[in-house]
Amino acid sequence: MEDKKTYSQKDIDEVKRIADAQVADAIATSSIQKINEMIEKSSVNVWDTIESNVDTTSKMVKDSIGDAYENLLNGTGAQDKNLAFTKYIMTNNTLNYMLWLTMYNDSWVFKKAIDNPARDEIRCGITINNVKLSDEQKKDIYDFYESKKTDLIDILKWGALFGGSVGVVMFDTLKDEDYSKPINTNISKIKHFKSIRIYSTDRWFGLSPEDKTVKNMNSLDFGKPAYYKVTFANGHSIRVHHDYILRYEHRNAPKLIKTGLLQNWGYAEGAHIIQELVRDDQLKSDILSLVNKSLIEVIKMDGMKGLFMSSDPKVQEQLNKRLEMVNWGRNFNSLTFLDTNDDYQEHGFSGLTGLSDLLETNMWLVAAALDMPGVLFGELKGGLSNESDAYEKYAETILSRCDELAKPVVEKLLHVYYKAKGYTVKPKFAFNSLARKKQNKEKMEAIEGFTRILSQMLQDGVIDTVKYAKLVQQYTQTGIVNVSFTKEEIEELETNFEEEMENIDEDENETTPGQNKPEEKDKVMRPLNLQEHR
Repeated sequence: MEDKKTYSQKDIDEVKRIADAQVADAIATSSIQKINEMIEKSSVNVWDTIESNVDTTSKMVKDSIGDAYENLLNGTGAQDKNLAFTKYIMTNNTLNYMLWLTMYNDSWVFKKAIDNPARDEIRCGITINNVKLSDEQKKDIYDFYESKKTDLIDILKWGALFGGSVGVVMFDTLKDEDYSKPINTNISKIKHFKSIRIYSTDRWFGLSPEDKTVKNMNSLDFGKPAYYKVTFANGHSIRVHHDYILRYEHRNAPKLIKTGLLQNWGYAEGAHIIQELVRDDQLKSDILSLVNKSLIEVIKMDGMKGLFMSSDPKVQEQLNKRLEMVNWGRNFNSLTFLDTNDDYQEHGFSGLTGLSDLLETNMWLVAAALDMPGVLFGELKGGLSNESDAYEKYAETILSRCDELAKPVVEKLLHVYYKAKGYTVKPKFAFNSLARKKQNKEKMEAIEGFTRILSQMLQDGVIDTVKYAKLVQQYTQTGIVNVSFTKEEIEELETNFEEEMENIDEDENETTPGQNKPEEKDKVMRPLNLQEHR
């Protein structure tokens, strides 16, 4: 029978050291599979595992040429070079629910990039353009919109964060089974409502669209799912018809990506700015590290090498106590404890100038990627107000996002409310601008200039007071300058002109040649140029 070989504590420590080194090499090359194999084999024979993998691991280390950070957020990998800024790779980050949830929870910059646009898109308000609605009905619609601002903001926020979201319009007069029927079927119950609530959720939580799509081309939801299974926070689920669904899809994508990877939703907001945010966090971390290392103190003491190399827990504890004592003295009392033979050296670094400019420049890059220059981080030069160029550009961006992203949600909400209230017209509205103060001032100046031209035309007899009022009304409602004349109006002007000319000829015949009537002395007749006013 073969004798069982025994090992000393020194041999066992050496085996542990070699095993730890092998595991560290495997981690450096992302060889997770090798680590698992080593762990499985170590329970059988540690020595065989080390001998069989040492050559393989060494070769992997030599041949490893990592072309980018293997951990993007930490910036760690086999090579200190991130090709993500020079090489574009198709990723599915937009589907990484936990990544966006974590960034929204931990990054104030990312949270602000999600919350502010969603809030401003709803806060800017709307203007109802339905001329058939009375002032009282319009006021009722405005009050309803004002009461649902918070719900609409939530829909836009979670849609921007995850790429899509929905809101379920719920009436206090409907039961769970009623939501699976079209709204016209339940209209007799809905018209007696006293309260409307909107339940909002993102595309990942408690939402399952069915495969059947809306075929009616007149529907606002044409091509979208006809039914949704909505699961509430308490676990209760109901089947909801699309008539009650406010569907929000974030940034659009090519058809191939939208119907495949995105499952008919949109891109998550963070998908196109993740690199900029990572670079911003890395830059801040690097600057902080550089500042911390700007003053390095070196204390040379006898026997320190032995303390650091020893694996004895008591020695490690003794070393920690010495370091704690030194730090305690430096932090609170500005003291440094040294023996007579110890040496102290101080290495300072003064090259910290320009870091603030570098950080500010990177902030502008991140803000530009989000179309929020001067707004995302706040104005860095001279303050921010409604009159600043940055705010005006941001207001234009928000207005474009309203028309592109928020309008389908608001239009569908108004469509449902119109049906519930019995309004027979279709919703017609426009979003207001955040920079309303300046826009109103510019609009007043434009109206003043337009009315000045119309007053001259009225004085010349080209238009009458009724035409004057109609043109002003048209301009204030649409902002379009359209001074046109019908065929009948042109003929009437020509008739009036001929009659005036006949009256002038009669007056001249009654007057002595070469003389004017006293009351018409120095009067100059200005011919009317019809072609000019046409």
